[in-house]
Amino acid sequence: MKLIKSKNANVNYLAKVVRIENFKPHTDPEVTRLKCCVIDGFNIICGIDSEPGLYIYFPTACCINPDFLRYANLYRHKELNNDPEQSGMFDDNGRVKAIRLRGELSEGFILPAIMLENYIVSVTNVNYEAEEGIEFDSVEHEGKTFWINKKYIPKNTRTPGMPGSGSSRGKQPKGLDKLIENQFRFHYDTTLIKKCPNVIKPNDLISITEKVHGTSTIHARVLCKRELNWKQKIAKWLTGCEFDEYDYLYSSRSVIKNQYYNKNVTTGFYGVDVWAEADKIIKPFLQKGMTIYAEIVGFLPTGSYIQKGYDYGCTMPLGDSYKLGEHFKVLVYRITMTNVDGVVHEFSAREVQQYCKNIGLDCVTEYYYGFAKDLYPELDPSEHWSENFISKLANDKRFYMEMNSPTCINKVPHEGVVIKSENMRSEAFKLKCFAFLDKEGKALDKGESNIEDEN
Repeated sequence: MKLIKSKNANVNYLAKVVRIENFKPHTDPEVTRLKCCVIDGFNIICGIDSEPGLYIYFPTACCINPDFLRYANLYRHKELNNDPEQSGMFDDNGRVKAIRLRGELSEGFILPAIMLENYIVSVTNVNYEAEEGIEFDSVEHEGKTFWINKKYIPKNTRTPGMPGSGSSRGKQPKGLDKLIENQFRFHYDTTLIKKCPNVIKPNDLISITEKVHGTSTIHARVLCKRELNWKQKIAKWLTGCEFDEYDYLYSSRSVIKNQYYNKNVTTGFYGVDVWAEADKIIKPFLQKGMTIYAEIVGFLPTGSYIQKGYDYGCTMPLGDSYKLGEHFKVLVYRITMTNVDGVVHEFSAREVQQYCKNIGLDCVTEYYYGFAKDLYPELDPSEHWSENFISKLANDKRFYMEMNSPTCINKVPHEGVVIKSENMRSEAFKLKCFAFLDKEGKALDKGESNIEDEN
């Protein structure tokens, strides 16, 4: 019996066993029935009766297994609970919300670990004691698993046969006949920096760029298997020589779109292959072995927003016209080079900016480039520097945090920033604005579709 991360787990939506020793009062002195605690940099509002001990933390925008919510009597509608005389705070969809109560932000939900332990016993008939520090989304028992929490996706956004939420991030696609192993990879998950603030140190050289709200697109020129004629097949059999060649492919966040490589692909969200439009822009600039990762923002050829309300300075296309810069933008945020052995070289953040400038491609806006310690020189490196750094960054108006998007015509919340350390590692971290999370949460409540959850 153990808590595990499932095969398709997304790091940003994992639950965690935590020990809470200290609580703090709500910032509003008139609020006397609530208090707060901090978990991995996230502020959590809880009941005044909460005592120090072991808890289960559930992050914002995950949903919790309905059977567990029913067992713990956590549904708002009493008739859904095991005890119809009790009610909790969860709507029928079981989603954990980011909320603001009397000026205090809450980014997650906690409940005593004993509640999960008792639930596991009720399901498996085996005693279990949770261990501090474990991150998980599922329970494994005698070779079988059942889920506890996962990323919340509205039911009406799921298309049969399409992938789950983030399961392909950083991995290689499977089952594509023409693609050689280790030559193409989907983008990795961008981790919430509040989960791991200590990844940024004062002496780190960092890049801070605008996080834009669009849809991911990937374009590669990598080694692929060549369809052989009979002479080449004989030559390969006699000599063992391969006839691989560099070829082009493009994908969304998790689906290869080229029909040549993926015969089962659909046109995707709204029935439009907007990734093919981006490919027309990026393909001419791909060197052998290069993969370019970018975000498409603005409008679809159909006239719909790529992300509702987020125009990024673009205007709605009319008729058959669909022009780069006018109706949509393609903003590069990552570039890699993969050699014939499948070894990946990661471009630095500064190299991405300079390379795109030299060839005429647009990049995400760079807000800051320099040593982390120089951004807030007043911070003492010996006094919780990492936590204080993230706290200041989360409210820094220079980066439009908790402000409207600086690049949209419409008044919509700025999504946030992406932080990357210049260490040649394939990793980046994001810090989202609460105003954006709040808007996103209200859209989820309405069941509104999101292009990133489909492709």
